[in-house]
This record gives sequence, C-alpha cells and structure tokens, in this order.
Amino acid sequence: MWNIVIYIANDVEAAGKRLGFHPTLSLGACLVTREKLDYADYQERGLIFYAEIKPHSMECEIDAMRVGCLHLECLEEVRQSDSRYDPTSQNFNPKLVLERMRSVCEDPRMAMERFREWVRRVTGGKWVQGVIDTAFFDSGHVNLCFGTNTDNGSPFGWGGIELNSLHRGYTGRKNAKLKQLGVPDTREKPHRADHDAVLLAQVARVLLYEKLGW
Repeated sequence: MWNIVIYIANDVEAAGKRLGFHPTLSLGACLVTREKLDYADYQERGLIFYAEIKPHSMECEIDAMRVGCLHLECLEEVRQSDSRYDPTSQNFNPKLVLERMRSVCEDPRMAMERFREWVRRVTGGKWVQGVIDTAFFDSGHVNLCFGTNTDNGSPFGWGGIELNSLHRGYTGRKNAKLKQLGVPDTREKPHRADHDAVLLAQVARVLLYEKLGW
C-alpha cells in the first residue's frame, strides 16, 4: 500500500502575504490523474475541491485582494450593481469584501472537514501527498487552515512536492520554468483557486508521470 502514492494539487488565494495574519480567502484542490483530463472532466468526476471561507481577520493588502477576489462566487451577485465589490474597479473596497465574506461564506471548520472528506474519497484511503508550485505560500495556508480548524491536522502529513524545484532538478537548470513543459493554460478563471489547482494538476501529471515516469 505504501508504494502507492496519490497526488493532489493545492492552490490558495489569500488577502495578503503574511501567513496567519492575512486571512485565507479560498482553497482549491484537484486530483493528479494519469489520464489527460480537462476542467470539465475533473469536475464531472468529482475530482475538484473548492471552498470560499469566512476570513478570521479583516487584515488585507489591496493588491492581493484585487487578485484573490477576481472570481469569488460570493461576489457574483453584488459586483455588477456595486463597483466596490469589483476588484477591477477604482472603487474596490477590500474591507467591504471581507465583511461580506464573513456574512455569506462557509465556516472554516466545516470547509476543512469537507476538504478532508473529499481527500479521503478521491484517494480511497491511500497515501496522499500535496502538490504545490510555491513552497512557502500555498502549503502554509493549507496546513494552517487544517491545523486551526480541525482536530486531526492536515491529511497531507509531513511530505509534499514543490513542482518548481522538482522541475529544476529534472532539467538540471536552475532557471527552468514550468511553462517549458508545454501544458496549455486553458483556465477560464485565472486566480480562482479551483481553476488554478486544475492547471497545476495538469502540469503535475506531465512532470510526474510523463517526464519522470513515476
């Protein structure tokens, strides 16, 4: 059993760069499959997780919020009629967005238990490792959210894979970019955590299974 590893790509959108100070806005995850799939395939098979969670604080950086709030579902109803909720508008008000998220988004404990159950379902209880593209950001938010909102911590355990470093080791070039793998970016909603996680899973599939032959 322990030689069978299931990989799950993780992506996070946050209100700023300071882990634990700036709140997590949304989390996305996607199973890394050996089969080549598109977003619709992953979605139809239930291989994508997504959650928008109530922020634990009102601290934020406007530049991070302009990116992290671009495609939040909780803003879809209000951003058309009120430009203060529109991250592309000069009138954008990040504090107002965080207030709305506190009002309408999912409780973090419920979201993280739902995330854990999704991981259990898609892995069938096998050994799972998280896949990220930036070691010090996304994994920190995922681990913190599990650690502060559940009783058992992260299902991803101690290990994980950071694709940028793995790719540089594979190519032997310190400046190698994941884009050089040739995976097309077909995201309809860039910087939405589930869409970003799907792209990351597609990149991971090429690197882990096609290039490295794992």
